[in-house]
Amino acid sequence: MRNALLIDLGGTNIRYASFIENTLSEISKEKIADKDFISFLTKLLKKENNEIDCLVIAAAGPNKQHSINLTNRDLLIDASELKTKLSLKECLLLNDWEAVAQSLSEINQECFLPIKSGAPSNENTILIGPGTGLGVTLIINGQIIPTEFGNTYSPTKGMLENFDLRDKEKFFSLENILSGPGIEKLYEEKFERKLSSEKIISSALDGSKDALFIVENFLKTLVSMINDLILSFSCEKVILGGSILNALKPILMTKKIIDYFPSEINPKYAELIERTQVDLLTEDEPGIFGCLAFFKTK
Repeated sequence: MRNALLIDLGGTNIRYASFIENTLSEISKEKIADKDFISFLTKLLKKENNEIDCLVIAAAGPNKQHSINLTNRDLLIDASELKTKLSLKECLLLNDWEAVAQSLSEINQECFLPIKSGAPSNENTILIGPGTGLGVTLIINGQIIPTEFGNTYSPTKGMLENFDLRDKEKFFSLENILSGPGIEKLYEEKFERKLSSEKIISSALDGSKDALFIVENFLKTLVSMINDLILSFSCEKVILGGSILNALKPILMTKKIIDYFPSEINPKYAELIERTQVDLLTEDEPGIFGCLAFFKTK
């Protein structure tokens, strides 16, 4: 019987669980330094008394199948190197939002909160979530397609106009705007004051005018980008995820934000937006469930 250690490594946290004798352990979360990654894995494997023969890692970076160079960490994950150093039979790699797409087969339907109702005519899906970076994955004709869309440059100039900002040098890539660090940079640039994204979000939820300005325009910008992806790839399902959008749920679900879907698109395509279903994935650990789903297919 194959047993696995499941790892979800983001720009901020590492989440992990074991899958031994068809049983998933409790999922844990920690912060680790890049230099401690292999020693941390060694500790986890020893804890399981060497019963693990497969390592499955979802990491925030472009997946080259045999390696992932993390976007927001100074860390290159090499599957062959880990197999050798940790004496494992297998090491499987996924992009972090590729893992979220994989997780859909493992997650209960109750974890999908409808944000905007629709009647999709196809199964093509956009999965998107701002966090330390911006995760975007597509499911087209049943094929999972991870992307590095968050690292594109071209859309940012127009997006800054939503915030009445012009300094594109500080916001050169899409995730410089649509991410947790992006929220912090936008707030500091606009109001000349440093606050954490968590504080900005909590202040917006408490009704702070300045924080609400940033958050509402952040969501408007996100919706506009989602609409571009809907048109580009003929997707009629959208799944939002991540801790930021879950924290912003009370604002995300307001009529003002939902109305951005039809208002931020060419009116010729209003019917397409009407058909599009938008859900919020409320599961805290989709990456681990995605690793598990991927492991089961191998």
